[in-house]
Amino acid sequence: MFSLDDFGKLQFLEGRWQGQSSDGKAFYEQYDRPDQRTFRSRRFSDAGFTEHSDGSTISFLDGEVLSSWGEFTWRASEIGAAHATFAPVQAPTQFTWRRIDDNTLEARQRWSTDGNEQQLTIRMTKVIPIG
Repeated sequence: MFSLDDFGKLQFLEGRWQGQSSDGKAFYEQYDRPDQRTFRSRRFSDAGFTEHSDGSTISFLDGEVLSSWGEFTWRASEIGAAHATFAPVQAPTQFTWRRIDDNTLEARQRWSTDGNEQQLTIRMTKVIPIG
């Protein structure tokens, strides 16, 4: 069980980020907190953050922290000041976000294929607005 203060520790996600997907294509994500019980992410294909293609929501409800993206759902198993781990509820992977420093965020996914553990780590750097 988590508290609203625990949920607030996810603020390290807030901001605009640039990363590179496993296929080598650049992507851009924006994390914000539209209300006290919700964080959301939106994915963009351009550095101008003009048109988003999809996104996810992280919600706090009755002591649980749930992340949802499309038909997939994860439950937070650990939240710290600079990291959060989510276990699958109805999803094929586990994932962890970790703040490396103020300008670097790491997302690590883990899953099993035919009994072999697989892992993918993506580093994202903060996009600083010009002007």
